[in-house]
Amino acid sequence: NFSKAFLPATRGGSMDAPLVLTKRIDPKEVDGESHNVDACDHYPLRVYLGGLEYANPKDISKEIDNVDSRLGSPAQYEGIMFTHDTTDISAGPHVSSYNTIKSMSDKLDAQLELGRIIRAVDESDLAERILKTHFLRDIMGNLNSFSKQKLRCTKCGAKYRRMPLAGKCTVCGNSLNATIYEGSIKKYLEPSIRMCEEYDISEYTRQRVEVLNLFIKSTFGEPPQEQLDLSSFM
Repeated sequence: NFSKAFLPATRGGSMDAPLVLTKRIDPKEVDGESHNVDACDHYPLRVYLGGLEYANPKDISKEIDNVDSRLGSPAQYEGIMFTHDTTDISAGPHVSSYNTIKSMSDKLDAQLELGRIIRAVDESDLAERILKTHFLRDIMGNLNSFSKQKLRCTKCGAKYRRMPLAGKCTVCGNSLNATIYEGSIKKYLEPSIRMCEEYDISEYTRQRVEVLNLFIKSTFGEPPQEQLDLSSFM
């Protein structure tokens, strides 16, 4: 009950399709990440002592029996043990918190709160990693795309590299819309500024956030301020 006619024509459409079947699995041909599975029924004392000494994980990994060390021998198929019993191997949360927590701001707060609770996690280091590997890259990438974006006609779908002199679509005369909006660039700016204020972020990362904030203000201008009258202070 399978046909190639059901596969998407886009790139990667056949990536996970069962186009080739094999009756024999060679563990050496499987993705290397699957070889990093522990096969022992307990961890030696050296592993725990190495944790106290902050030893290099690569040195400690030699003390642990895993699938990678069994490749090429009959033990690669059998005798793979586990350290703890369970009544159900699929036991655990049925729905991830990533799905139950709706807004990005709440997800960020939950992640930082979890880092604060776990003693092995430095919450300031966690916040800086979020900034450097996610937020700042997203802001800079969207800013770069904004400067090179195309304009699209909402009626006929025509695309333009820059705004025509007529200020509208030259094909149908309809208005043109941008493909990247101000909100998509600013969505991580406020959380980034807040993390710099609440956590011990390095001066270099703080300055990167400040420079991006200044660049965004120079591009889009200051947000409009509400005009207050005397009755607002009475």
